[in-house]
This record gives sequence, structure tokens and C-alpha cells, in this order.
Amino acid sequence: MLESYLISVAAKSTVLLMTGMIFLRLLRKRDAEVRHLVCLVALLSAAVAPLLALWSPHWSFLISVPAGLRGAAGGGNGVATGLLSWPIVFVAIWALGALVMTARAVGGWVMLLRARRRSAHFQDGDGAEVRIGNVTTPLTCGVLRPLILLPDTARDWDELRLRAVLLHESAHVHRRDCAAKCVAQASRALLWWNPLAWLVAARLNHEQELACDDAVLSAGVPADSYATVLLDVARECSSSLVLGCAMANKNAAALRERFAHLFEWRQEAAHSTRRTAIAIPVLLILLTTVSFAEKIYKIGPGIVAPKVLEKSEPKYTDEARAAKLEGTVGLTIVVGTDQRAHDIKITKSLDPGMDASAIASIKTWRFQPGTKNGKPVPVQAKIEVNFHLQ
Repeated sequence: MLESYLISVAAKSTVLLMTGMIFLRLLRKRDAEVRHLVCLVALLSAAVAPLLALWSPHWSFLISVPAGLRGAAGGGNGVATGLLSWPIVFVAIWALGALVMTARAVGGWVMLLRARRRSAHFQDGDGAEVRIGNVTTPLTCGVLRPLILLPDTARDWDELRLRAVLLHESAHVHRRDCAAKCVAQASRALLWWNPLAWLVAARLNHEQELACDDAVLSAGVPADSYATVLLDVARECSSSLVLGCAMANKNAAALRERFAHLFEWRQEAAHSTRRTAIAIPVLLILLTTVSFAEKIYKIGPGIVAPKVLEKSEPKYTDEARAAKLEGTVGLTIVVGTDQRAHDIKITKSLDPGMDASAIASIKTWRFQPGTKNGKPVPVQAKIEVNFHLQ
């Protein structure tokens, strides 16, 4: 069932991320705080989808079928039973990518920890200590113990620039943006193969900055003065630490959008209604829940197991007959509403040729589909095919 699992979680995570992008498009006139929330929920739900699928309960039933012995057949039917099937290769590539992304995050965390330790106290801020450190742009770091780091040049800043920067960084602290960024980093590490995860994560970082810009303007800092501050900070910025909420970067397009946002900002539109802020994540969470609905049913209350109506008998291979091989092949199948077996997988191998013979035979069987409340539904089953020489 590995192939089905991989296809299912890829589809679910993509649908959730795409839904998040659609919501962002629909909410482009709303404030950045709501759009940031959409990004966070979309990334989190898309990352949780494959994890929850791993621990979802699986019930099944057992069909034990004795194999007939008439005739002889070759062992191969084109069914791959080796270890190098495409799902295994895909999982290995995914694990390697996730490891690289995790290593990158750990490296950023180490650099951030080093910058914190080498920083010096500057002043007490609103909700976090302000320190001078070896950074090129103002940033907020720390989930449990938030800290605002300023570059060495901050000692020479005028009062307006320092106030604007501290208002911006304090907004990061109050919004707990560092925690949100860690969630986004972890989600992107799991979903690194999906371009939508990178787009949504980048959008989350951008919406964080816009939301903090809103906080600065709400405190009474003029838009033109604050735009000058942003431009100066961007000019001085050479790099930012991975897990810190940096105030600026050198992305020209992002800066232009922030400048446009500053001059379009209106006090009366600064805060979304509580109803909107709650409704958006609830809709995405609801979509996540719906996406977990299983298309393949498991035996349980209200589910009637399928039955074998017609079967062809698996055949011994020449090699197995010569070796006088006997035993049982265990398989899992999904009995579809078309009366046929799908997603046939070996769970207990006897011999490659005998395994292939059992699979080839089961593909020709006809079943009475399982039902839920009298309606035919796909049902997962376990089958044992017993091989005995006469």
C-alpha cells in the first residue's frame, strides 16, 4: 500500500497548499495578519496530513485460500517484488532532502545561538531584552526567551529610526513570529519536494513583515519616515539568520511591495474583524479534516466484508516444484466496487516466483464487494494463499 499512501499524501498536501494560495488571493485586500495566519495553517495542515496518515487506524479481515496444484507456470508476471521499487526510491530521496533541510535549519540555529551569546545588553524592550550583536539587520529570535538583536551601528541611530525598529521587532515578539517561522521551517523540510511549500513559506515570512509594518504605522510613525528607515536597513543588510525574524532583506520586489503597502495603509483597515481572523483557519482546518476521509474502508461497525465469488488457482513454478517448496504467501488487497482486487502487496513472501504467481492469480479473481450501510465500497483485506504439494 506504499504507492497508494505516497500518492494520497502528495495529493492531500498539494490540495491544502493550493487552497491556502487561493485564500491568499481572495484575501489580498485584508490585512497582513490574516494572510499570515492562512499561510501558517496551510503549511501546518499540509505537513500534518502525511504524519496523521501513518498513525490512522487500519482494520482488515483475513481470507485464507488454499492454492491448487494443476499445471506448471513460469515464475515471472512482470510484478516487481524487489527492494528498488519506485516508492522505496522516492522515500529515500525524500528522506535525503528532509535531512538536508534539517541540517540547514540546525546550522542556522547554531549561528543564531552564537550571535545571542556574543551580544551585549543595550536596553530593555517591550516584551524582550534588546541587545547589540554581530548582525547586519535588526532581528528577533527565540521562541521561549525572545530577544531583539540590533547591529553595532544601532548605537548611532537617531531617535526616530530606533523607535521604528524597536516597534517593528516588538511586534514580532508579541505575535510570536519566531514560533511561526519554526513551524514553517519544519513544514517546508517535510514538504521540500513541493514547490507550493516554498512559495507559502516565503509568503508567510513576507506577511510577517507587513503585519509588523502595520504595527509601526499604528503607533503613529509617518509612512514616509518609516519607508526611509526600511530603505536604510535594507542597504545595510548583507544576510539574515535562518530562524530569526529579520526586519529587511535585499529583495527588490519585496521591498517595493512593502513600500506600496505603507502608503496604501489606512488606520480604519488596520485590524480585521475577529470573525474573519477565526473563520479562515477554521475553514482550512475543516478542509484538512475532510482530506483525511478514507476512500478505502476498513472492516468495522457498519462495514460488511467482501467475499470471493470466482477464483483461479495459483500455479507452482518449475523451480518451486523441483525444490518441493511449501508454505504461505501473505498479501493485502483492496477489493473495489468493480469486483476486482487492486493495490495487491506482498506482506509475507514465500519465493519470488511463488509470490508473483499468487499476485497474478488474485488479479483474475472476482469478489462480491464489501458494503457500508448496504452500499458497495472499496474495502481493504488480507489474504493468505497456501501452497502444498500433493
